[in-house]
Amino acid sequence: MKIIIIGAGEVGYYLAKRLISEDHNVTIIEMDSERHRRVAETLDAIVIHDSGSSPRVLENAGVKSTDILLAVTGSDDTNILACIIAKKMGVARCLARVHSEEFSFSKSAITGQDIGIDLLIHPERTAAEATIRLVEQSSASELVTFEDDRLQIISLIVKEDSPVVNLTLKEVATQHDQFSFLCLAIHREGKTIIPRGKNVYRSGDTAYFIAQEEDIPRLTALLGYPKTEQQHIMILGAGRLGRMVAAVLSREMNVKLIEQDRDIAEEVAVNLPDTLVLHGDGTDIDFLSSERIEEMDCFVAVSGSEKTNLLSGLLAKHLGVKRVIIHVTTNEYIPLMDKIGIDAVVSKNVETVNAIMRYVRRGNVIAVSLFEDIKAEAIELIPHVGSDITKKPIKDLELPEDMIIGALIRQKEIIIPRGDTQIQPQDKVVVFLKPNLIQKVEKYFN
Repeated sequence: MKIIIIGAGEVGYYLAKRLISEDHNVTIIEMDSERHRRVAETLDAIVIHDSGSSPRVLENAGVKSTDILLAVTGSDDTNILACIIAKKMGVARCLARVHSEEFSFSKSAITGQDIGIDLLIHPERTAAEATIRLVEQSSASELVTFEDDRLQIISLIVKEDSPVVNLTLKEVATQHDQFSFLCLAIHREGKTIIPRGKNVYRSGDTAYFIAQEEDIPRLTALLGYPKTEQQHIMILGAGRLGRMVAAVLSREMNVKLIEQDRDIAEEVAVNLPDTLVLHGDGTDIDFLSSERIEEMDCFVAVSGSEKTNLLSGLLAKHLGVKRVIIHVTTNEYIPLMDKIGIDAVVSKNVETVNAIMRYVRRGNVIAVSLFEDIKAEAIELIPHVGSDITKKPIKDLELPEDMIIGALIRQKEIIIPRGDTQIQPQDKVVVFLKPNLIQKVEKYFN
């Protein structure tokens, strides 16, 4: 496909990198000189140093023959205007990233459809949903859901005293065949392994599993994680993201929300009556101690400052908090987080790219989830009648090594497959694979 990306910040750069790796024809428009230089030097794409909301620039970029335009600058106005102009000029589909809460609700006075934009992506909303899932599932370092949360992919760190250490995948599955689960990937020493039954779990591995929601507690217990109830939550940062997370969690949990700006704290306290809003510094040890941080089940740092989130998260761990989740915007930091003791990371940028990739690949691919620190992703495909994937049991298909069939959704039934399982036309099939295989794997479903 021919794709135009407007904006080469963290989201635009990461998005372009993924799309180029899948052999899409990508053109990037960026006003900032430093960002323009970065993408021009590092990505195999046409890069234009100009305004993405200029009709002249869009025409020169070939917008009339473009399949998708993705407007992902930091300016709502630029993104919306670029999409409106592009639609008028004949682009097939367009998407805009917007931060304004005025566009966040179905009852908003103006929706994306009203102004010809096919999809509006709200970064804070997508990141808030991911954060809430991680708070509720207290063992996971990452969690992705399908089928209205009934099917989940969860990443768990294999601890030194875990019962599965030094056992093969086949041995663990055989010993615990009372419920269905599958190990999709193992991240070990910076490398991503798509495993088979003979692979062994090692201490320090991050293992990615797929299972039904009802079986997740048994799976986490199998890895040696005790069942813990999340009741007392402390959140740092009362920006859009912090407010969204606090509003949902306060329905069932005791939530303290820390904000350093007094005016913002007072405003939020009025709007979130079920949340205890505190005016204070989340990096002040005396303040945190006075608020009995050691009694918290989870500390969530989602302020607008990456450094503040990291420092406060490390302090929270030092002061005895059981679980720490932080928000970062720099993707390069993500692989380092587990090494310094942070339990889980949310990236607004990664969540935004995830949502955009689902949109770009719509059609035969109906969902996609990118994972932050491994070179693999989950995609959901539907096979056509007569496609190769439906002709034999899975064990006889001779599929590529770096992919695995994780689950089937057949009507309303969820199936964790085995070697003798045979895929049927119109099954929804969750495939876990390395990104370079996507086009090759899609051919099995066509």
